[in-house]
Amino acid sequence: MRKILLCCAIVFGITPLAHASNVGVSVGVNIGGPAPVYVNPPVVIERPPLFLLPPRLGFYVAAGVGYDMFYLGNRYYLNNGNIWYSSPYYNGPWVTVSYNAIPYQIRRYPINRIHYYRDVHYRKYRYEKDRYHYKHFQPKYRDYRPAKIERGPHGGPPPGHGGYPPGHGGNPPGHGGGGHGRGPR
Repeated sequence: MRKILLCCAIVFGITPLAHASNVGVSVGVNIGGPAPVYVNPPVVIERPPLFLLPPRLGFYVAAGVGYDMFYLGNRYYLNNGNIWYSSPYYNGPWVTVSYNAIPYQIRRYPINRIHYYRDVHYRKYRYEKDRYHYKHFQPKYRDYRPAKIERGPHGGPPPGHGGYPPGHGGNPPGHGGGGHGRGPR
């Protein structure tokens, strides 16, 4: 018993003296949990945008469009008015996500720095289209029109409603989920 108390005293006595200034640890486990609530699209995306991969960023950025959209890890991320959305497809269905749920590779850059690299590479792409040697892709067109979501009295889904548009079972209606509309593998 004395050994245990001595060890605890040493650990708790030394701990306040040791610190790290820029260390972060994050562990997340989600088993089951509530189903995602799909939201009406933050922007309507008529055509698949062009995605460029500026080497300094390490993730794809939509170019030539009026919104901030990114592609990383087989997911699309959209920032609209400081609200973040995520989807497996470039045109939804979109799920609202917290800022901390956005991959660190994207969060580590200020948005104006991302705009700078996007704009530089988009100019190169437009003027050197045939000779542009950086990675880029444009997803295949995907005909998806999100259903209107009924709203409850406080803006959320009505009582007893799962939050999905009618007929939505994980993939958009008529879509088998075979990777169509996703980025490069």
